[in-house]
Amino acid sequence: MNEDPQANAVKVLAYDISKDVEERRIAFRHIEELVKQLSDRGAIERIRRLRRRSGLDQIDALEAAVSDIAKAQAANGWESFKLWAEKPGLGIVLTAHPTFSLSRDIRNCLGALASKEDGEFDEEAEELKSYPYLPKRAPTLTEEHEDTQATLERIQGSLNRINRKVLDIARESFPDSWQDLTPHLADAYSWVGYDIDGRTDISWGDALRLRLSEKHTQLGRYLKMAQDLQSKGKLEAKSEAALETLIDKLSDAQSSAKRDLALFEKDITQPENLVAAANNLTRSSNRRFTNLDLAIELIDKAIAGADEDLASSLIILRAQMVAFGLGTARIHFRLNARHVISAIRPIFGMDQQSSDNRTLLNKATKLTKAVKAQPVNFASLALEKSTAHEKMILSAQMHKYIDDKTPIRLLIAETEDSLVPLGVLYLARLYGLENHLDISPLFETADALNNGGRIIGKMLSNPVYKDYVKSRGVFAIQTGFSDAGRFMGQIPATLAIERLHSHFAHQMAKNEMKDVTALVFNTHGEGLGRGGHPGNIQERVDYAMSPWAVRQFEKRDIHLCHEVSFQGGDGFLWYQTPSLSDATAQSLVAARYADRSEAEDDSFYTENDFSWDVFRTIGSEQDSLYRDPNYITILGGFGQNLLIPTGSRAVKRAAPGSGADMFNPRQLRAIPHNAILQQFGAPANIIFGIGRAAAIDSEKFENLLETSARARSIFGLAATSMSRTQLSALTAYGRLFDPGFWISRALSGNEPILADRSLIVAETLSQSAWRSQIMDLANRLRMDQFNALATLGKSDLTCTDCDPETLKILHALRLAVVMKMMIIATDLPAIGDDNTSQMNVLQRLQTFQIDSILEDLRQRYPEKRDALSWTEDLVEKSGVKVGGSGGYPHISETIIGPLQRASELVRQITIAITHHYDAYG
Repeated sequence: MNEDPQANAVKVLAYDISKDVEERRIAFRHIEELVKQLSDRGAIERIRRLRRRSGLDQIDALEAAVSDIAKAQAANGWESFKLWAEKPGLGIVLTAHPTFSLSRDIRNCLGALASKEDGEFDEEAEELKSYPYLPKRAPTLTEEHEDTQATLERIQGSLNRINRKVLDIARESFPDSWQDLTPHLADAYSWVGYDIDGRTDISWGDALRLRLSEKHTQLGRYLKMAQDLQSKGKLEAKSEAALETLIDKLSDAQSSAKRDLALFEKDITQPENLVAAANNLTRSSNRRFTNLDLAIELIDKAIAGADEDLASSLIILRAQMVAFGLGTARIHFRLNARHVISAIRPIFGMDQQSSDNRTLLNKATKLTKAVKAQPVNFASLALEKSTAHEKMILSAQMHKYIDDKTPIRLLIAETEDSLVPLGVLYLARLYGLENHLDISPLFETADALNNGGRIIGKMLSNPVYKDYVKSRGVFAIQTGFSDAGRFMGQIPATLAIERLHSHFAHQMAKNEMKDVTALVFNTHGEGLGRGGHPGNIQERVDYAMSPWAVRQFEKRDIHLCHEVSFQGGDGFLWYQTPSLSDATAQSLVAARYADRSEAEDDSFYTENDFSWDVFRTIGSEQDSLYRDPNYITILGGFGQNLLIPTGSRAVKRAAPGSGADMFNPRQLRAIPHNAILQQFGAPANIIFGIGRAAAIDSEKFENLLETSARARSIFGLAATSMSRTQLSALTAYGRLFDPGFWISRALSGNEPILADRSLIVAETLSQSAWRSQIMDLANRLRMDQFNALATLGKSDLTCTDCDPETLKILHALRLAVVMKMMIIATDLPAIGDDNTSQMNVLQRLQTFQIDSILEDLRQRYPEKRDALSWTEDLVEKSGVKVGGSGGYPHISETIIGPLQRASELVRQITIAITHHYDAYG
């Protein structure tokens, strides 16, 4: 085979397996057993990688690094240290992006496995064998929220331990002042249950119930901590009384929150239930907490009469209250820009073509400045039809009656001009929220990223918006690696986001915003194609926001808070156990406060003409790829149907209107987009274009990889992706749909029993362009890969723990199973109903529409038919039997059952492949 340049190991192995299946040397159970073994091995290797990446295997060094950072800050004196310790520079955000590809049991097992030393996890590895990978259904929003809350509990514990470390340094360095410190290096956020961008299934009632449940949980957490501290009994009388009062107040507040929640857990679509719940929540109560001012005041009194150790623990409780308020995390609501435009169009007098032109901006500015807050109630909320207005009213009600101190972030997806955030400010002022809401435009489309600096400049040149930002003390923006990586390609997107970071810093300085925190939330996924760097946490953070970009804020003396995302399911593995959570959180702190003083000397920036050429070339190639009809084809049909349900959110964005479901790659979300590319072994939105870019000047490119930390960061991700690329698998899928392969199989004489069936498959495939589309795309990718490997292959960036051989085996197994499915389908009647004929089923198998195929077959060929009882009640009797005819047990046993089993096996392989990419999608 090595002598044949067209030989394809994946295709050959797939055929050999298929042949053995047909000759009954291999049964489905053997393939299922092998896939389970390979899945378990892949999962273990994946989670052991995560252990190393989190820093857990170097936890002592991590703890020392965090202490050293605090000591270095303490050396600058008390005032400087206090400012640093109490002003968050880091945010940890748990998002609702659905990557729950692994069950809760498996994630718990893998977390325990990752927390053990090498050679000590045999028990967990054995336990893993008992868990099936294939989910029976997608997780619900409630289940996603439960997993998020469990993760947040561990994050809170880790941040408490970091705060204690900082406090210990303060206690040692500033013995007379340390008790005045409230450490607050980081915040934790969640938008699980609050993100409605592209989805319509989360009601305002759902969001309100979740927030009330979080309030109840967090009050219980504070209460338990206070009770534990009381049991230590090292307080003077006045302090003991203050702590006792605190416990009583927290207990009352938790009971009140429980009642508030119970009433909203009823069906509030019934007016009487809504009225009862709303009247209860809005009534004045001495027991209900809407902020923690009294609790913190009582803690301060308790500290005054406590010994140092107990005072330290009380300060940690105070710090937790300051950071989390009356929730388990701070929350992000997320809207789409189209929601905002729909709400403000009639107010600002916009026509369909209006954008942020000067005339319209001037009018919008005057209206925003003049608008007066109007009172709202729960009737306003329940009857509101506009999505944007509804979410603003909901935020207002949450602020008034749940937590009136902790700010809410409002993210605006797909922001492309300055009018949209100004419109949100109008709505915020309309509902009395401008002092409590941080508006955050999300830059994720190519236009937004390319023009982001100008958009930010327009926002800050607007006097009303500038005054709002100064009043809040925060200017928040969000970037999106996932969608940008899908539209622009991951590498061009990363560099465009870095450029936006720089423009943000420039605009902040230009507009004299030094007293305002620049808050940058870089939203990335766990997968490589969505900005999840394969390295450790330091490398992950530096990829999302380069040391050079951070330096642009530092040198302008602008305080920066950098937020990073960990996405639902896969991203929670970083915090799956307390020890993993501690390692990850401390790694994040160490990364955030690393020395970046020499970042601007990096050759990636000193040789920026060449860097810009590389960026433009890869961007141009990625743009042409995105428009390639062959690329669009593999994102639809077969690839989509290989995927498994991984969350409560739909695969496609919810869109207004109706009509034919024509495939549009822009409607396909970033997670399935990347998951499909993984499943074909072709992460094209990462690797394509590098070959052409390297060929501009291969010597200079190689030198850049050797000397530039930034280039190594970017192309390290690409090199790992290339190590996991299996274009031979992609071409093997093309061969599966090649009628020539099936004709050759029929004519070979090796499988005479299959000859007729193979010809039937071949005839069906002869009408399809699938083969040529896949092969043409594969050839295009392979030509670019040749040049890329010629350069990257010489570097030391190649992945050392990738397992390409196992990936090839998994693809071959899947191909063999799909071959069997096509062969089974030839046994269907040639003439039948439109949806269940032999030809129809074979055609639909080309796009793996197996779920609808099975549904149609079961309806047309039920295994048995129950007698219709009503026919026995007729007085007139029939000589012809009606009703229960016995069904079609043979078709059920030989066609429907095997197809069902094979489809499950195909998707089990989907999960097995996922492990090799460290994430789903």
